[in-house]
Amino acid sequence: MNYPKLSPWPFIDPESPAEGYLKIGESTDRARSKTSKKVWNFFVHDGHLVANKKIQLPDRDDQTGRSAITQYEYPIGGVRWFVDTVERFFLPPDHPNAVPRGKLNMRGEVDGETLGVTRGAWFGGDYVPGYSFDNLNRYEHSTLLTRSRCQMFEMGDPWLFEDGLFELFKEIADRHERGEF
Repeated sequence: MNYPKLSPWPFIDPESPAEGYLKIGESTDRARSKTSKKVWNFFVHDGHLVANKKIQLPDRDDQTGRSAITQYEYPIGGVRWFVDTVERFFLPPDHPNAVPRGKLNMRGEVDGETLGVTRGAWFGGDYVPGYSFDNLNRYEHSTLLTRSRCQMFEMGDPWLFEDGLFELFKEIADRHERGEF
């Protein structure tokens, strides 16, 4: 199914975000940090959650100090939807709100944007299962390239459930619901 695409969000430098961006957390993807530290920064701006990672690129002839930014954007209300949807995957099969067995993704609309949660076998790296937080109205983009697929922020189970990323999403959802941003 095709979803209307929204204009790309401007890239932000997590080390010096533009005015109006509130940093609300960070988390390291340890499974993918074997060669460099993969720190994801989380910001709130204009009613959206912005997940952003900046990495240093290897030096090349006459090119040093280069970096790349990858970024995903979601309506801030979508964070609670993501948490609740992931938890539905763990409900007993006979629970009325459980994700039907065999179904690997769920879709929903939050604040005019179509979001998804997808279960994937390699979302945490080689042979590491996980989940992705999808925004079907936005193209995946980084400062290196733009792909024609939707945004899919892939997170491995260890990062989500052992290294605290899922708890960070819960905290962000709670803070939003308390009106902190």
